[in-house]
Amino acid sequence: MPAVPAASSAAVAGTASSKPLGIGFPYISVLPPELYRSGLLDFVELTPDTLCRARRDGAATRLDLAPERLERARKVCGALPVVVHGVELSIGSAQHWNAAYLDMLDQLQACWPFVWHSEHLSYQTIPGENGAPLDIGVPLPLPGTWEAVDLVAERAAVIRQRYGVPFLLENPAHYLINLPYERGIDDEIGLITQITARSGCGQLLDLHNLYCNAINLGFDPFAAIDRTALHRVREIHVAGGSWRGGFWMDAHNGRVPNPVWELLAYTLPRCPNIAGVVYELLEEYAPRLGVAALDQELSRARYLWERHGPGSRAQD
Repeated sequence: MPAVPAASSAAVAGTASSKPLGIGFPYISVLPPELYRSGLLDFVELTPDTLCRARRDGAATRLDLAPERLERARKVCGALPVVVHGVELSIGSAQHWNAAYLDMLDQLQACWPFVWHSEHLSYQTIPGENGAPLDIGVPLPLPGTWEAVDLVAERAAVIRQRYGVPFLLENPAHYLINLPYERGIDDEIGLITQITARSGCGQLLDLHNLYCNAINLGFDPFAAIDRTALHRVREIHVAGGSWRGGFWMDAHNGRVPNPVWELLAYTLPRCPNIAGVVYELLEEYAPRLGVAALDQELSRARYLWERHGPGSRAQD
């Protein structure tokens, strides 16, 4: 695959054309709809895979939006702006990405336009029997090679042009020690920096993922922030996790750890094109955490946004 030329500074700046939104939260169907009308939120992050049904179409699998799920989500979210965060694209798979996901995203954009969208910088399918894609069950980090940079940069550039809104790649959490990286890439920060520079796409900076990797792999997360291309960061994720088998897991199962809040306070004023912060939580943990705790986490995110985000005194 031919190398993709680096995007110009103007192209990167062009991904930040719309105004900042503020504080976001995923659409979670089991939560009271009042949460989304409470004033705690400025926008909603949709994972469109949860609004779909999969069906076989010959040898292929299609993802079709389920009308009743889509209608309920639109009714709950009301007039809040929507951004998309996908999990099924597998943008780094060597064989091919999940074209069915993009076909479904076409459907969603036509009926419920989104402000920007994002995907994980990972892969989760490998060639299976007769060349059919085999889902390996968990997203894995990309190999640190220039071949991977070229592959994903070309795909990301195509996606950015396809939808005409900013497309972001998220730095992943992983649990693999001493991954090799080719010269000039050097580490996972270098990998995503090269891909976003060549494709013109932005970055979703997941601070909990960074925190996980810092604990499990043994590096300073603040030093990692200092080396990140923060002018490309449009969205930030914060989340909670838990210990399992000696690793701190990106479980999205509770409150945000204090060190992640500290990372957010440090990072926000250094991101000139930041547009939103999302507190991530998986649907199965939302009822256990409760609305009162959600209120506290979202309020803390807003406090930091107003103190350190766009337009704050800390930015002056």
